[in-house]
Amino acid sequence: MLRAIGSVICRFALSMLVCYEIGAVAQPGVPLQVIPRPKQIAPTGESFRLDRSVRLELADPKSEDDRFAAQDFIDDVRDVADVALRIGRGRRMILIGMLDDERIRRALARKGVSVPAELNEEGYVLNVSSDEVIVAGRTTAGTFYGLQTLKQLVRGDGANAYIQGARIIDWPTMRWRAVSDDISRGPVPTVEYIKRQLRTFAFFKLNMHSFYMEHVFGSRAHPLIGPEGGALTPDEIREIIAYARRLHIEIVPEQQTFGHLHKVLKTEKYNALAETPYGDVLTPQQEGTYKLIADLYREINELFPGRFFHIGADETFELGEGQSREAVRQRGVGAVYFEHLRRVRDLLQPYGRRLMFWGDIALNHPDLIGEIPRDMIVMNWAYGPRESYESRLKPFKDAGLDQFVCPGVQNWNQIFPNNDAAAINIVNFVRDGQRAGALGMMNTSWDDDGETLFEMTWYGIVLGAAAAWQAVPFDLEAFERDFDWAFFRSEGDRFVRAMRTLGSVNTLLGVGSSDQLFWQEPFTSAFQEQARALHDKTKRMRLMVEEVEETILRERARVRRNRSTLDAMLLAARRFDHLGRRMQVMEQLSERYWDAYLNLNDRRRVRRLTRYTGAIYNDLREMAEELAELKRAYREQWLRENRQYWLDSVLARYDAMIATWLNKSRELDEALRQYERSSILPSPEEFGLGPRPDRGGR
Repeated sequence: MLRAIGSVICRFALSMLVCYEIGAVAQPGVPLQVIPRPKQIAPTGESFRLDRSVRLELADPKSEDDRFAAQDFIDDVRDVADVALRIGRGRRMILIGMLDDERIRRALARKGVSVPAELNEEGYVLNVSSDEVIVAGRTTAGTFYGLQTLKQLVRGDGANAYIQGARIIDWPTMRWRAVSDDISRGPVPTVEYIKRQLRTFAFFKLNMHSFYMEHVFGSRAHPLIGPEGGALTPDEIREIIAYARRLHIEIVPEQQTFGHLHKVLKTEKYNALAETPYGDVLTPQQEGTYKLIADLYREINELFPGRFFHIGADETFELGEGQSREAVRQRGVGAVYFEHLRRVRDLLQPYGRRLMFWGDIALNHPDLIGEIPRDMIVMNWAYGPRESYESRLKPFKDAGLDQFVCPGVQNWNQIFPNNDAAAINIVNFVRDGQRAGALGMMNTSWDDDGETLFEMTWYGIVLGAAAAWQAVPFDLEAFERDFDWAFFRSEGDRFVRAMRTLGSVNTLLGVGSSDQLFWQEPFTSAFQEQARALHDKTKRMRLMVEEVEETILRERARVRRNRSTLDAMLLAARRFDHLGRRMQVMEQLSERYWDAYLNLNDRRRVRRLTRYTGAIYNDLREMAEELAELKRAYREQWLRENRQYWLDSVLARYDAMIATWLNKSRELDEALRQYERSSILPSPEEFGLGPRPDRGGR
């Protein structure tokens, strides 16, 4: 009897185990959501259950690159799906290796997978069935990218974790997929944050990162140039490069050699090399200019291995206005510019690097483009949203020059990046670059206002990665449909919609720089006129950003990847909301004060202003309190990304604005006390409330 019962139990348990292994966790209706979208992707109708019995097996156990990629996958699955995997041999395996490995070839043949001839060196093949996963690349970079895609196919967590069944064959459209990060105008990221950037770049298959440097390279030969606490040190650079190499990312030094060097040239020692006194541009008229460039690049060459130097050379507006005035008068500014470019190229030629330079000045002198050495690479930047960039690409293409397309994430001078503009700029510029045969894409992030936070730029960064990897036409709707899953590991599209909402405020308000508006002195006619003009839009903006804030607070627990981005978004939403509230407060105060001023004999009417006064609390003090909270949150976010260097100069802006509101609150208290004695109020213009509003109080 007991034996019979035991037999029934065993059969039942075995049947349950078989059902579980066959794919009880599979969810056939769940789409395959991968960014960048692979060239060929199809569901297999199966799934591969993930549990502790699974092993990641290396076809070549001696490959350190494959071992690193496998461990990287293991770490990600542990963090986002709560499953512990190991490298080794097992009955249920994820087989990892190179496409030319005999074992990989046999495994793919068993599954009926053939490798297309056009699969390039970064291409990979991925096959997920119920009993086995195969990830193989042309090179170790391709294998690594295959595992990045595999991360996005992991669904569920714990006992319910599985890999979606899929057959994927994929390769990049553009050879180089890069990011240029400005670290010279305020925020200088910590080594740990740079590693976070690099990990995220690699996850989306970017393979180049460039540090934009003006004065933040810690030179031994020129120690005056690098700011204390705000320069990359040699040891840090070596650590970053070693880390990036494991992620198949090339680090490119981007040291300016012509313009944008004010922080160097403002010193008395280097002022003699300035085109205009203490200006921005190195003069080509002094031999010391070339000695300085040679010294910097001698050290850069020792620290940065690789194939490229980026010499900058953009926006040389002062050229011809100072020391080179006579040379420009005789030969033209274009000739002087290109002579400097060639001299820098000859100076750096012994290092065997290909030189990149920004292409804006060359476009102003199309007749001289043919004189650019063919071994130089044009970094063709354009940030305005356009339907077509062909006219910008054609001159360099016709001259036979290699070029990168360089769009921007539209973060400069903004509370949050203008994603409306970025989406058009990135997608269309990369599209036209692919059609023109561009060598690559370098997406740019700039810190012009000194306070930009990189964590807010991920929509544009990931969009650039996807557009450069994928072939045209690019489907923006599909990208946004997949974004929340790929970036946040969250179902739906609530967070990408929140990003687009924050990124649309510029469009709604019709302002060029939201950050400039945020720091504008409120007690001016210009601010108050703008507040009145934007009355309806301000209300709409506040409702929009408050909805974003609610979404993040309500849904953030669902996010399993890149949760720190939500904190940055929350800060941006609250800054926008405070800006809107500030405009409303100023509009109301101006109207009520004018009403009181025009009716000084009506004490009841004047005393309505007490709504804005009081020793303990009023709307003006409320503005100061909100700013203090924003200052605290901003400081926390800054220190998650950046060194302490430069932070105080940004926080000083908060302190100054806080003082403005507190001082005005005291002034209003005093004005009303004086009114009780004299029945006189200071004029609205004297009080900083501008001209009389066109409409009465609301």
